[in-house]
Amino acid sequence: MNTTFFDLLWQLKQELELKGADAIDMPTFIEDLEYRRRVLKEVDLKTLNPAFRQILPELLEGSKLDITRQVRTLPQVKKPRAGGPVHTVESSRKGPGIMTGVFIVLFLLVGVAALVELTGDKVASDLVNTAGIKGGQASTGDMPVPTVVAGAAGTLAAAGKGEQTETLFRLHGSNTIGETLAPELLKAFWQQQGAQDIRVAQGAVDVERDVLFAVPGKSVLQRVELKAHGSSTGFQGLLSREADLAMASRRIKDKEKTRLSPLYGDLGSVRTEHIVGMDGLAIIVHPRNPVSSLNTAQLAKLFAGEIDNWSQVGGPDEPVRIYSRDENSGTWDSFKSMVLKKHGVKLATTARRFESSMELSDRVSQEPGAIGFIGLPYVLRAKALAVADEAGALPVFPTTFTVSTEDYPLTRRLYMYEPMTLSLSSPAHQFISFVTSEEGQDIVRKSGFISQNIQRIQPVLSDALPREYLDLTQGGGRLSLNFRFNSGTFELDNKAQRDLERVIRFFEKNPGQRAFLIGFSDSTGSAEHNRRLSLQRAELVRDQLLARGINVADVHGLGALAPVASNATESGRERNRRVEVWVRGGTPETTQSEG
Repeated sequence: MNTTFFDLLWQLKQELELKGADAIDMPTFIEDLEYRRRVLKEVDLKTLNPAFRQILPELLEGSKLDITRQVRTLPQVKKPRAGGPVHTVESSRKGPGIMTGVFIVLFLLVGVAALVELTGDKVASDLVNTAGIKGGQASTGDMPVPTVVAGAAGTLAAAGKGEQTETLFRLHGSNTIGETLAPELLKAFWQQQGAQDIRVAQGAVDVERDVLFAVPGKSVLQRVELKAHGSSTGFQGLLSREADLAMASRRIKDKEKTRLSPLYGDLGSVRTEHIVGMDGLAIIVHPRNPVSSLNTAQLAKLFAGEIDNWSQVGGPDEPVRIYSRDENSGTWDSFKSMVLKKHGVKLATTARRFESSMELSDRVSQEPGAIGFIGLPYVLRAKALAVADEAGALPVFPTTFTVSTEDYPLTRRLYMYEPMTLSLSSPAHQFISFVTSEEGQDIVRKSGFISQNIQRIQPVLSDALPREYLDLTQGGGRLSLNFRFNSGTFELDNKAQRDLERVIRFFEKNPGQRAFLIGFSDSTGSAEHNRRLSLQRAELVRDQLLARGINVADVHGLGALAPVASNATESGRERNRRVEVWVRGGTPETTQSEG
């Protein structure tokens, strides 16, 4: 079998992390030779699959990696679902079918024996064990897999092979967060707490896993339960008391808050609603599709089936094939809200639905004519498009900067919800505190999402922006955030309240830089009125920073100039009501084009 070099690298990353390695930053692993050497130095190379070992010389030498080329790999053994038999195909003529099976088993055993002789390590025997056949045993058709009994936090459960576990807390909800980000955050947190032998164990289905580890002084393994069936299932888990924390790739709905408030208090408050990181909802197509940008109206028609051929949007004469996340997914909720509902359409009934982000991305990358939507880290081999908020607006490509400032039209926040009933000394609360810390946000970045740690950017601004704005910002650097407000108020929203502390840390680490603020409004009302409102918002942020010891050199209000979203919708108007933070002095960290 052949695969791409990139696919093999991705599989290697997953295998190393499942064995307890620190989160591997994939772009750095590809580009930075010294980083690769440090990662691989910690690995017992004999335990790796031969498909990985064949590429080790290339990984350890100085030449640039060609991630698109084809390489040989080994066939993968498909993991069964717990508690179910291995499905076999029966021949209508049973005698020859049985004999064929015998020959296949004999062939495999001979091949395994030869592989052991050639490799001199455990790879072949591991493959046999993975297939559920122990030495001296014949296959019975039932696959021995570890089982995990779900229980409330603090209860004991069986972890397989006689191991007992103590469940510390249960984390349910978003697949976007739960597929890769949550396991990495959990591993990093428990490593910081001094845990040992941290590993991730696969559960009964692909989106269920346990993080297991040993703690000095504890006689049983410690366990965190992770179930990532979609954002709505996190809130359902809280309601049924089967979860302790909820993950969501969209904000909690009013009806969910109403149902849960008698049990847990206001889950929309700054005490209970935590922004884990930022994510761009990428629109992905086949890598060879020549279309490079679309506006949200075109996206709505494509996903509704009203545009059914790529030639209708300047592409090739190719039928459009629609891929979508499943109904439980927060990714789906976000897309439905930002694209479909905005333009009054529904998803085409012909759309193919997926529970796994990675599977959806993989399918789109292989099928010409395909289009899908996905969280930014799951673009992988597919091609991401630039998106304009409306026809005639400048399309914006999803980058670290445009997502962190929420200037990219399909930006979303990733959330964890913590009930007020949780003790501040509980492991679940301590985990949340880690997630929002600088260390936790660095794990967010390494996992492919957008960290909330603040960077100074030297933007290259488009000449199409208003002259007044260009004159004010000339020679300045911009911080990678915007302050936004609760709808219809002058109150900073939950993210902005926590961002105040991040801005303070930035200036503490970067003395000599002077801040100036630029406020903006939506287009409702007169130009003079909008300028007053935008200046008031900038002054409010200034007062909050001054109260925390940060000197602000100047504030400006530009009203409805330089909108980042359409003023035709409430969500667009909310995004336009913002305050940008600019600085002068010091050395800019990054130069990046904007818009």
